[in-house]
Amino acid sequence: MRIAAIAGSALLFGVGAANAADMAVKARPMPVAAQAFSWTGFYVGANVGGAWTPSSGGSDGGLLFPGFIVLPPVAAVPTLVPGQIGTLAGDGRRSGVIGGGQIGYNWQVQQFVLGVEADVVGTGLNGSSASASRTFGAPLFAPAVTQTVTVDFGHIDWMASFRGRAGVTVDRTLFYVTGGAAVAEIGGSRTTVVNGPGIGIPAGTFTATNGGSTTRWGWTVGGGVEWAFNPNWSLAGEYRYTDFGSRSVTFTVPDGLGGVFATGTSSSRLTVEQATVRVNYRFGGPVVAKY
Repeated sequence: MRIAAIAGSALLFGVGAANAADMAVKARPMPVAAQAFSWTGFYVGANVGGAWTPSSGGSDGGLLFPGFIVLPPVAAVPTLVPGQIGTLAGDGRRSGVIGGGQIGYNWQVQQFVLGVEADVVGTGLNGSSASASRTFGAPLFAPAVTQTVTVDFGHIDWMASFRGRAGVTVDRTLFYVTGGAAVAEIGGSRTTVVNGPGIGIPAGTFTATNGGSTTRWGWTVGGGVEWAFNPNWSLAGEYRYTDFGSRSVTFTVPDGLGGVFATGTSSSRLTVEQATVRVNYRFGGPVVAKY
């Protein structure tokens, strides 16, 4: 009897231990796949920022000021004042607010990201302008008389670009460079001529419109940093430099009687620097599983 009791106790202890082991195994959690962020996929977004243009107006060898003859009694004897060919001096930078949208696609391979992007922004940004003046005093005139010519090279109505992007990721932060083609609508240029009394044409201020609107192509290059603050949304800061080449403007000096007293030509290099904040929504891509 005693032997049988001991054997029964051992059997019950063995069954209990086995059940406890089974329960421990069943309670062990299964590994869950962790999802790693990927930049691959299409995205759309909006941007806002500022842009500025440096002044770089210069003469193309055209006549800045016409020559004229001063006759008695304004001058003691007939006097020829020659015309002037010179350089129109720029008057400083112009700046303005820009804003628009972008669309693109990214493709990530390991920590490297390649992509394409197109964007368009609206702007009231004025182009550079340049001016020149000359003053005549005694013995020809008293008081002194000043002639001034000012040329504005138009305003930029909108800009667009078609670019490639290449970058490297650090966790969810993308450092990238970008470059490609750019296009802009440049508004009509205008010239203003201020003439003093008694200098060959009636006194007053005359404005002539030249050039009209034109669509110009150029190139753009820059870079930025983009941070994905959740799986679909990202925030970026970007800087770009854009060059649309040079634009020439032929300005006219009216004679005050409906005709042209003289003409000249000036050019300016149309360059734009811009800095924008960009928000993008990504439409998802392949997600890599990690354990």
